Amino acid sequence: MSKADALGGSATFDAVAQPMSSRAASFAAFAGQTTTPPADTAAEHKNTPRVPVDQLAPNPYNPRATLAAIEEMADSLAGKGIIQPLTVVTRTAFLAAHPDHAADLAAVHYVVVDGNRRLAGAKLAGLDDIPVHIDDSLAQDADTLLETALTAAVQHEDLEPLDEARALQRLVDVHGSQRAVARSLGKSSGWVTQRLALLNLTPELKTAVSEKTLPLDVARRVGQLPEQQQHSAAEQALEQRAAKKRERTKKPRRSAPSGTDKAASPTNEAAGRHPAKDVADADSELQTLARDLRSRLTPEQVDKLIELLMQ
Repeated sequence: MSKADALGGSATFDAVAQPMSSRAASFAAFAGQTTTPPADTAAEHKNTPRVPVDQLAPNPYNPRATLAAIEEMADSLAGKGIIQPLTVVTRTAFLAAHPDHAADLAAVHYVVVDGNRRLAGAKLAGLDDIPVHIDDSLAQDADTLLETALTAAVQHEDLEPLDEARALQRLVDVHGSQRAVARSLGKSSGWVTQRLALLNLTPELKTAVSEKTLPLDVARRVGQLPEQQQHSAAEQALEQRAAKKRERTKKPRRSAPSGTDKAASPTNEAAGRHPAKDVADADSELQTLARDLRSRLTPEQVDKLIELLMQ
């Protein structure tokens, strides 16, 4: 029996297929995952408690390996403060699900479920306190807490690609299938499969993904191949891209100015030109123009035109 079967489903994951429970609706509202807020959202925000920053601990199961762009986050928070409350559980509720973290949480009262990056930014910005939404139902057991944190991180869509892939894999481990994860997140099974493919890359290619030297679409295709084929496939894909880029940026050759032609090859220039033919062509064009003007203009207008041309 999978963990998902043992758990009997959870409100967070069954939210797509079933009406939201109060626990899931509460988390979704404060995690920014719903477009229709509950009727009492305004009242909840009005009564949102603020707690000292030093009473909050980041989630030990945060799927982010690194918290990127914290300096930019701190600058924003210093100027505008935190608009969206952090979703937290009490220390007691967290330890009931994860008793092995008692030593790590000795000095805090709350553990952040969603908002670890904002917490890091608030600390760097020197904020004294920040708004929180406390919901201990999110920590009713270890798998629910893990699921909630990972789902929030993935749906925020700002995870590093490999962190996102690891988070998705842990969700699959909890719920037993990629299809269940895809349905819960409102994504296709292919979307999940492509991202999980990054975990199959060789260490060198994973490094290239982290350093952003290997495009994600290439990495996701290559990750579905056996390891022994990945490097050659990646090199081939990059070479094809480079060739297409060269083709797009290749400019058509311009013919050299007549002065350059004359200096470079006076014999060819003289051989290619036919002065008599050029004069004849010009005379023919002028005669055609004259006939056209005579058909349109009165004699007085023709005289006026000649007068203007002679000026």
